[in-house]
Amino acid sequence: MAVVAVISVLLPFIFMFVLRKWFKVRWIPFLIGIAVFLIFALILEQLLHAAVLKPSADGSIELLTVSPWLYILYGVLAAGVFEETGRLLAFLMTKKYYRDIDSAVSYGIGHGGFEAAAVVGISMINGIVIAMMVNSGSDALNAVPIPAENLIQSQPWYMYSIAIFERIIAMILHISLSIIVFSAVMMQKKWWLYPFAILLHALANVTAAMLQSGLLSNMYIMYAGFIVVTAATAAIAVKLVKIYRNQSDAL
Repeated sequence: MAVVAVISVLLPFIFMFVLRKWFKVRWIPFLIGIAVFLIFALILEQLLHAAVLKPSADGSIELLTVSPWLYILYGVLAAGVFEETGRLLAFLMTKKYYRDIDSAVSYGIGHGGFEAAAVVGISMINGIVIAMMVNSGSDALNAVPIPAENLIQSQPWYMYSIAIFERIIAMILHISLSIIVFSAVMMQKKWWLYPFAILLHALANVTAAMLQSGLLSNMYIMYAGFIVVTAATAAIAVKLVKIYRNQSDAL
């Protein structure tokens, strides 16, 4: 878990190193990507979830029980709308200063990298703390209404590598979506790429939401759906990079 936590924090810098052959790092867009994810995904989106889903004290959500498909639809669209709108506003606000496609890639690395650190890194740290408390028989566990053996699931060390694999795919998705929304802002008559990015983002999350809601039990199918949508999104992004660079060279 410690190794996974460290790798999740280093992941954006690994992507910078790998992609430096094709793109220049733009540090301001990178930092803006971090800030937008923090504001739109971790604050604003969570406030909406609290207002709409109204989770009970034990964490249960009535909508999930009553209508799982509606819960899935709400969840995937909320993620798509908040994060892609954040990208859109970021690119509109910096349009005057960052007009090369490299800034979109840098933004995506910041956005996806901060998500990796927040989602995987923090969860791994929490897992380490709980595991140490369970192994030491800490008295603090007596106040938790859950049996100590159920607080953390024992599994082979190599299973934790799945979290890194998932974050790598997610990073590719975030970079690709950033390119798509950037193109919506910078290219004439391409405004429709913004709602298209929302749709792609939502589709990428469908199988994960199905697994969470209990409508899907096979983890491999979940990842297959995630990978297929990410691959399609990346292919569109690569094509847009070529088009944008060709247009820029022609000016």
